[in-house]
Amino acid sequence: MKKGILAAFILTAAVAVSGCGHDEDDSSPKAASTAQTTENTTEALTTEETTTVTTTQTVSISQTETSVSTQKASESEDASQAGNADFKGLAGYWYIDGDFDKASLHIYEDGKFETFYATGAPENNGYIKYEFDEVINNYYYAMYSESGAFIMSFADDGEKEKTDIYIGNEGTPHFVKMYGEGGLGDDGKGTDEAELAYNYVGTWDCERAHLNIEDRGEGIFKAVLKWSDSAFAYAEWDYPLIFDGEKMLCDENGKYSVVEYDQETGTYHTDTISENKSAEFVMLNGEITWNDLTDHRGDGMVFRKAE
Repeated sequence: MKKGILAAFILTAAVAVSGCGHDEDDSSPKAASTAQTTENTTEALTTEETTTVTTTQTVSISQTETSVSTQKASESEDASQAGNADFKGLAGYWYIDGDFDKASLHIYEDGKFETFYATGAPENNGYIKYEFDEVINNYYYAMYSESGAFIMSFADDGEKEKTDIYIGNEGTPHFVKMYGEGGLGDDGKGTDEAELAYNYVGTWDCERAHLNIEDRGEGIFKAVLKWSDSAFAYAEWDYPLIFDGEKMLCDENGKYSVVEYDQETGTYHTDTISENKSAEFVMLNGEITWNDLTDHRGDGMVFRKAE
């Protein structure tokens, strides 16, 4: 997953002011009128002061017009950008820190969303608006509930296909897109293939190793493989899976950990050793073969359904 680089859209405006004139004949009616006006004004102000006042007023009006013009152009541009927001690059299923056991976020292509607790229970739902913040001079995505209450926001980092979302100024929580809209297994599979996939669900054994595969819904499955080293420690592989029609597959989303029992505290301690693991589980004659595609530990191990 890569982190995006914040892109800023800067609006600028320039105004050019120019003037022109020509000398008047002293004998013209306009010259006479000007002379009379100057004579009357001299009683209160000198000619120099009158010019200063006039010039100041002209600059003030010009600045005001420029400010209004720039503001209108900015508002028009903001409205245009916000109205053309494309949420397809955000669509998909997001999990905090890329962990399937943590809270999640589902964004639809039309900008609607749903949030879920770590247990999978619904938390909130609403819509996303693409807005402009004058303070940071950048566009951002604001998430609102159906009632219009603000929930959270994240900046537009310029990435067309986003893979990471950092909420708020502090960047927490950090959501990682684990799969696109429709689920990992949403590729038009029929009922027959769905039944084949569900044949993998359950608990399976191979000597000191135990494999559990569960259905997480939306075409998503999860495998947890535990291999005991002793009575107080075991290795654990955690794989999110999809069914590709022939086998269960994890593509660089798995992680490998070591779990040890602390006799003093009476609790288990988990250390994540490495991530980005790939594996496949192939069923043949009612048995599952585990192929570790990253480290090749236990390749060819055959698991049988637990009694």
